[in-house]
Amino acid sequence: MELMNYREFEIYVKENLKVLLPEEYQDSDICLKEMQRPGYTYRGIAVKKLNDNYGVVVDLELFYEAYLKNMPISKVMFSIASFVQTELPPIEVEGVTDYDWARKHMFIRVMNRMWCRDYLKRVPHLAVEDLAVTPHIKIMETGDRLSSTPVTYELMNNYGVSKEQLLRDAAENGMRMFPPKLGYLADLIGVSRDERVQRVITNDRGLNGAAALFYPGEMERTAEAMGGSFYAVPTSVHEMILEPADTDKSETQMTDALHETLRVFTNEDDWLSNHLYYYDAERHQFAAVYAEEEQAELS
Repeated sequence: MELMNYREFEIYVKENLKVLLPEEYQDSDICLKEMQRPGYTYRGIAVKKLNDNYGVVVDLELFYEAYLKNMPISKVMFSIASFVQTELPPIEVEGVTDYDWARKHMFIRVMNRMWCRDYLKRVPHLAVEDLAVTPHIKIMETGDRLSSTPVTYELMNNYGVSKEQLLRDAAENGMRMFPPKLGYLADLIGVSRDERVQRVITNDRGLNGAAALFYPGEMERTAEAMGGSFYAVPTSVHEMILEPADTDKSETQMTDALHETLRVFTNEDDWLSNHLYYYDAERHQFAAVYAEEEQAELS
């Protein structure tokens, strides 16, 4: 049997998914939808029960890849049906639109402004060099997975709050929900304790932990723990490796190590930046550190 193309696959899933769902889903609204996420968009299938104010969107591209790798269509369909039933977040739309409720569930993430231009057109954010600090609302957390929704300009306007207050509330509440965690890289990777020089900043979940450096006052507290100014190496959106300013490594060596880490260890969806940052403890200034070729392009 000839394989379906992606459009045919979408239609097949839409037309046949309901028969694999239990009785309480038989009145569900099922439709195809394009979704935006930081740095990319994807096509998904949205499932919403008739009397519910919430739903779930399944990324069909992931399942289509499995189908192209010879997973039987019956197994693909049962997998999608199972995903729908286990991933439905128990949160109502009315909660998200109520600021008194929302600000108690807000947190911040950090992303690259250059790589997420289209996404950031819809989302209020704080620009920090070439990075953007963005507000999000936690929907559900299970194990190592965190479901959230971004606060868009439309949602912010409905709240009737300023961008400054929104970002301040998100950062302060995020610090309570996901406290910062500053440890030693040596302890994390299990090498000699004599090498406890490099630090790692993340949060207590290890999810979107690079944003912890942007909590109120966190750079100052980190500098105090580091003994002064430091370099921040953005190995992923989940953490940053920190080097003291007096490190024996050159900026070129640290940049090369970052590029190798991104290439070998970091999922591309989790990339934050491909260059270093430097925090000057005396000036309280956070700045990007570009390689020579990058500086030439910027000048």
